[in-house]
Amino acid sequence: MSFQNSATAFSSSREEAPFSIDELFFSRTDERGVIAAGNEVFRRISEYSWQELVGAPHKIIRHPDMPKGVFYILWERLKKGLATGAYVKNRAKDGRYYWVYAVISPIEGGYVSVRMKPSSKVFSQAQVAYAEALKLEANEGLTPEESAAKIREVLRDLGFPTYAAFSSFAIAQEMTARDTALARVEDGRLRSMKELLPRLHDLESEQQNLFTAFAKIRGIPSNMRIVASRLEPAGGPISAISQNYRLMSDEVTNHLGGFRVENGARSMTESVLSRVHHGIFMMAAARLQREVKMVALEAFLTAKEGDNFKHEVEVLTTLLDTYSIDSGAVLVSVFNDVTALTRSAKDLRQLVTGLDSIRVLCRVEAGRLGANSVSLMPVIDQLDKFHIEIDATLERIMHLSERVKTLVEAAMPRTANGSLHYHHS
Repeated sequence: MSFQNSATAFSSSREEAPFSIDELFFSRTDERGVIAAGNEVFRRISEYSWQELVGAPHKIIRHPDMPKGVFYILWERLKKGLATGAYVKNRAKDGRYYWVYAVISPIEGGYVSVRMKPSSKVFSQAQVAYAEALKLEANEGLTPEESAAKIREVLRDLGFPTYAAFSSFAIAQEMTARDTALARVEDGRLRSMKELLPRLHDLESEQQNLFTAFAKIRGIPSNMRIVASRLEPAGGPISAISQNYRLMSDEVTNHLGGFRVENGARSMTESVLSRVHHGIFMMAAARLQREVKMVALEAFLTAKEGDNFKHEVEVLTTLLDTYSIDSGAVLVSVFNDVTALTRSAKDLRQLVTGLDSIRVLCRVEAGRLGANSVSLMPVIDQLDKFHIEIDATLERIMHLSERVKTLVEAAMPRTANGSLHYHHS
């Protein structure tokens, strides 16, 4: 078919194309981004006929106010097979604009984009960020890749380490805002997932405290040995204590590997956090997908869509199954890793208790030496401080881990609970 791109055929309008928050729409394209199908809401809001839409590139509805960097990020992720969410400003045939939060997913032979009306506070923040990115593209001549890098830099400054982290936060906020606008109860499973994030950040902080604390004690056995050389003959009690403390502290330090993954490259909590972001996105996307599937099914059954619309319902159903399975698998992996983390904390605490007994022996020996132990006391005081700090940190880690496990279980669909691998200590 022949068509004229709306970006050149129509002037831009400051008027918004109306659609209500209870409406959902979708479109399906091939691998090149050429429109293959969609629902009637999509056609109505775009102001095009089906003859104009089908066979046209999806950019027929692209608004010039959209930064190229956003599309660069979207395509970069989609080509990796990753479902992705984004705020998108579109333009109807008559020049009016409409904002959506879109969840775009790779499918066999192309892509599906499901859209809802954005209404959360994140949306207003995104609009400001988009305007700034568009300004940079125009004034500094940024390439799409350079613009994408700037957008990611802004997101990191806002506390989102990755675009995936931002999109999971955005879709969760949009789903909550949508529930509020439609007077619906917030989804309990999604709420549990959102409550996970601050606790995981706290857990990550405590793990870093643990690593820092153990790094500080590496020199204690050497300091103890130096002091011993001044107080007693070679092989005396304090020298033996320092040797035992060094051997056991090495064992404890080696055990810290249980708190790391990927050959020590990342802490376990950091790894869990990235999966939780993915799980939140997939869970929220599944909920949106379930709703749009029901909308599509009702439209098909009531003959509001054509006979060939059955295929679109099947595509949406398959995507829903994919999202649900994916989010369930994430939850199982998170539960198992946090369980392993709790077990590592308990094991480490037992080892530290053994290490603490050596500290007590050192204090007893200092008492025996009386006034001669003055040079040993700073080392003992350092040990006292270390053991108090470590014990408190491990206690907080175990408490946070148990709370995280409880929230993960609350987020589990009942059908997936039976597949959890519980680790009883």
